[in-house]
Amino acid sequence: MHNQTNQAYQAIRDGILEGRYKPSASLTELSLAQELGVSRNTIKKALLKLESENLVLIEDNKRAIVRSFSVEEVLQYLRVREVLEGLVIREALPLIGDAEVEEMASILAGMETLLGAGDLKGYSEGNWRFHAVIYRTCPNRPAVDLVLSIKNQLKRYNVKTIFIQGRGASSYGEHHAILEAVRLRDVDEAERCIRRHIASMREVITRYYELLF
Repeated sequence: MHNQTNQAYQAIRDGILEGRYKPSASLTELSLAQELGVSRNTIKKALLKLESENLVLIEDNKRAIVRSFSVEEVLQYLRVREVLEGLVIREALPLIGDAEVEEMASILAGMETLLGAGDLKGYSEGNWRFHAVIYRTCPNRPAVDLVLSIKNQLKRYNVKTIFIQGRGASSYGEHHAILEAVRLRDVDEAERCIRRHIASMREVITRYYELLF
């Protein structure tokens, strides 16, 4: 991808994932071109790339809008992610060494500090880094790519769950259980813990969807 197109793609993508461009918001080539200081053709190419990632929907009239998801769609994606995460950690665990375990432990310790300080946004970022160690180690790249695709599509919703009262403590406990299973090299327990973690997110979204959507 051309450097300028890539920069435009990344800027729009970040805007979508961070919530600056809201679900169902119209993304016009002219306004984006002016905002980012690039040509409309560059924006067109960037939007096509975002459409391929299911972050943008380009309608028949060529109007581009930020992809929105119903609560039912989000729950379906999380069911798929739960299965995939189980596969990813099963295949990653035999390749996770002491260095990776210590890295995960360090990230988790930082997450605990952030949680105690009430920095939920920082905690969420640590959450991504924790899982990234597992993804990086997994040899099944198609499975990892699918997980990351789902996480990116649902990031704007998933990040909000940490702000639900009590979710931070539950999330920390789930990550601690995952780490302990990894430390013990218990593949079955690791899969069970990570699937329970994703299932818990699904339960939070089901219970509090009116606050999250």
